Amino acid sequence: MKSSAILLAALLVVLAVFLAGCTAGTDTASEPIAPVTTETPVPTTLVATPQPTATSPADVEIQTLPEAQMVSFELTKDRPTSKIQLLYQGGPGTVFTQKVALWVYSENGTYQEYLMKDGKRPSAGDEIVAQGTRGGDRCVVFVTSGGVVYKIIDKKLYSDI
Repeated sequence: MKSSAILLAALLVVLAVFLAGCTAGTDTASEPIAPVTTETPVPTTLVATPQPTATSPADVEIQTLPEAQMVSFELTKDRPTSKIQLLYQGGPGTVFTQKVALWVYSENGTYQEYLMKDGKRPSAGDEIVAQGTRGGDRCVVFVTSGGVVYKIIDKKLYSDI
């Protein structure tokens, strides 16, 4: 019985050595070690979504708000006074709307930026009233909705009298 226990223990040791991969008959220390090659990482250039700037609003295309973030506006120009009015009418996306900006470019090249409700979250019925000119004024409306700036209106208004 003692000899079978010793034989069983020896067999288990041989099996463990075999499974551990220690039965290779070559000396691995004498073999040359191949150099490890790694590819040099290529730098990634992140391209930011163009944000509207005072010098290049025409570079940004008019965008449609996602359906769940839709809101509506009424943009008009009063003929006798040349005042431009942007009226926020609200909509299903009111909860996402964070800021509304109106940029007015007059024909003489001047530019003025107006923020609805001093840059705070607008409510239905809020408005911006800007002084326009007797000629054509280009009006660009930007809405920040869900943290993204959308250019939603780019229109030239006239007060031909």
